[in-house]
Amino acid sequence: MTNRIIKGRLILIGLVLLFAVPVFVAKAILVNQWYQPGVTNRGILIEPRVTYQTLGMTNPFASKQWQLGYVLPAECGAICQQQMHLLQQSHVALGKYQDNVAPVVFVTPDSDLAQLYDRKVTAIEVSAQFLELVEASEYLIVDPLGQLVMRYQKLSQPEELVEQSQGLLADLRKMLKLSRLG
Repeated sequence: MTNRIIKGRLILIGLVLLFAVPVFVAKAILVNQWYQPGVTNRGILIEPRVTYQTLGMTNPFASKQWQLGYVLPAECGAICQQQMHLLQQSHVALGKYQDNVAPVVFVTPDSDLAQLYDRKVTAIEVSAQFLELVEASEYLIVDPLGQLVMRYQKLSQPEELVEQSQGLLADLRKMLKLSRLG
């Protein structure tokens, strides 16, 4: 009878250790920051939650479409013109998701509006609060509810533009695939 009790207790202790040890190991890994989570997005998530409404702006595509936008700078040089071209090309490259996304250009009072001529984009005037959050020459993804989701920093080298555009497309496709809106 004693061997049976000892064997039962050993099995119980073994089962408790079997389930408890992984929990303690995981806790130790997280507390000591031995684990660095991977990030799959290429842009910068905009946190905390910011919407057109909180920025004092109106959403021209409210509950209809996602927006892929570009903040038009005061002077639009060669890099800016390439980014405007890539904005339109990125919209075309969305394929079956193209109807769910509207290409937009965010304009400030100082923006070079001549760049909007003969382009199939919607111009959206921005507020001062918007300019505190996003810089000129940055790409921006906005969801159908008007929440600014992700931004892509201004680049200074033309060679980096294609890579940034590919990352933007990958992020946008992922969001569109997972989205229940638009």
